[in-house]
Amino acid sequence: MTKQFVKRKTYVIDKKFQFRFIATFLLYILISLSIFSIGIFIFYWLSYMAGENVVSEFIVIYRQVQLFDSEGKPQMDSNKKPLTTTEPQPPINPIQLILPPILINNLIIVFIISILGIFYSHRIAGPVYRMDTDIKRVLNGEKGIIIKLRRTDKLHDLAETVNKLITEYDKLR
Repeated sequence: MTKQFVKRKTYVIDKKFQFRFIATFLLYILISLSIFSIGIFIFYWLSYMAGENVVSEFIVIYRQVQLFDSEGKPQMDSNKKPLTTTEPQPPINPIQLILPPILINNLIIVFIISILGIFYSHRIAGPVYRMDTDIKRVLNGEKGIIIKLRRTDKLHDLAETVNKLITEYDKLR
């Protein structure tokens, strides 16, 4: 006997439950990211209060540039290596270096957690939906109903208990 594989086609089964689940999940993630960001702010503030004015200091980055002659050909030294010089770039505040990666990182984490939340909530909402429809079928008079869940679904213990309840209910009818 071959096992029939049922591929999930709809990942949002119970919109209200799943979106509330994801919103709660995201709220916890946003709180964590906010605490992390506030921690960085406190670090800079404490550094400032301790006399290290990290925020007002600037970082100067030098760029190496190859030299060209008036005809546009690279200038060479006596060893036939290109001549170069360094040019300072405009000063950069450390906050300008730190803040954008933190914000981008936070947005990427929120996006990834949202996607994972949809897939994970489906493992809960799917079985709840299945049990709900099967219990309604039993209440409408159908006999021999057995709740079957996918291997990756959650709530297997609850489904087993509901199956026992359905069996006992069928015996009493």
